[in-house]
Amino acid sequence: MIETQNKEELKYALATLFLVMMAVFFPAVTEESWFNMIVKIREAITTGDSGHLILSAASNNFLHAVQSTLIFLSISCVLMLANSQLKINQSISYSIHFAAFIGMNLLVGYWMNLPWEPLSGMLSALVALLLIKPSTNDNYPLFRSAVLSIQIFFSFSWLNIMPALSYYQFGISDVATSIKITSVYLHSTSVMNFMGLAFFLPMFLSAIITSILFLSHDRNISIAEENFQKEKTLDAIRSQAMENRFYEEINSLTHDLKTPLVTIRGLNSLLSISKDIGKIGDYTERIENAVGKMSEMISSFLYDSSRQLLKVDEVVQYVRAQIPIEDERLNIEILADNNLPKIYVNKIRVVRALINLIENAIVVPHTHDFKEIKIEVMKKGDDVQIIITDNGIGISKEKLDKIWITGYSMNQTSGLGLSFAKKVIEDNEGTIALESESGIGTVVTVSFPGHAS
Repeated sequence: MIETQNKEELKYALATLFLVMMAVFFPAVTEESWFNMIVKIREAITTGDSGHLILSAASNNFLHAVQSTLIFLSISCVLMLANSQLKINQSISYSIHFAAFIGMNLLVGYWMNLPWEPLSGMLSALVALLLIKPSTNDNYPLFRSAVLSIQIFFSFSWLNIMPALSYYQFGISDVATSIKITSVYLHSTSVMNFMGLAFFLPMFLSAIITSILFLSHDRNISIAEENFQKEKTLDAIRSQAMENRFYEEINSLTHDLKTPLVTIRGLNSLLSISKDIGKIGDYTERIENAVGKMSEMISSFLYDSSRQLLKVDEVVQYVRAQIPIEDERLNIEILADNNLPKIYVNKIRVVRALINLIENAIVVPHTHDFKEIKIEVMKKGDDVQIIITDNGIGISKEKLDKIWITGYSMNQTSGLGLSFAKKVIEDNEGTIALESESGIGTVVTVSFPGHAS
């Protein structure tokens, strides 16, 4: 962090040195260009061609704009460097910037004998300070300042060659005054006034639009960063919720393991006191079956791909034992056909997925005196269908496409239940479909391929 800050300070220091040198020596470098402007003004007088006058005005305005921009940017660099250490208040920074701009223009003008336009220069600086907004999202603040300031200073410099604004002290330098006097001599004052406005207005509007685009870019970056942070937070919440769901599965498995463990413990006690050789063989066989059942449960939990050929009744009973029924106004009805084909699934995970679907039906709000949930298990062609129907408030059509998205919830839950159930069911070669209508209720249909015994 400190190393990055030092690099930034070095960058601003070098930029400051370069810009100050450019601002100081720019008049000397462009001395021939200033001389050529005088030549063009004389040619306009000699030939009576106002085109030479317009070219002279354009050159004059461009050179003034570049000079002012270099001074403005050099002061900006100094303040950026100072602000990294002192954290100067923005209003104070603007005041220092404006005062330093005036002072440096006067100093450079006196040293290099360069005329300065105080009124247009000060107005340009004020507008530039208003339009160039500092941004924490901008990695290239000098680029932004350069793009805006050159437009602003160039647009306001055109006011200096308008004869109509002479009364207001625009264009008091020697070159600007010569251009306006020549325009009067050539009867081209209206042309110069028109040219001044024709360049001032578009350039000034361009600067405003550019500033708005920069601000819009800043807002978009801020929104993107905010959304990124929200997504990170949401991912953390999802990870925590997935971890909680993992613990739920562990708790469910622990609960289910109690039954064979109790069986093993009881049979082991009988073995220790039994003297009947025939019964000992039966006890050991039952212990072996209980151990096998435990091993099957653990494998189902540890390995997603672990599957067993199960009777549907066994799955239904397993689900029935784990349905949380704590509300007296809740009625759950389970209807299962006889002689259903077996299904080849991961018992632990499929049961957990079905329980998630039932829990969703339980927590959904309803407007009836009793919440009715019907679970139907039937054969449909070669498949086994499990249909869960509730009389809740239903889901609107525009929200149906979102319900499978991980984290999406309409009931202040984790939003993982449906996405988890869908993944588990599809991993076990099953399908899941949901139909719903606002105010009526929801029907969830789960299908698994049937297998012969």
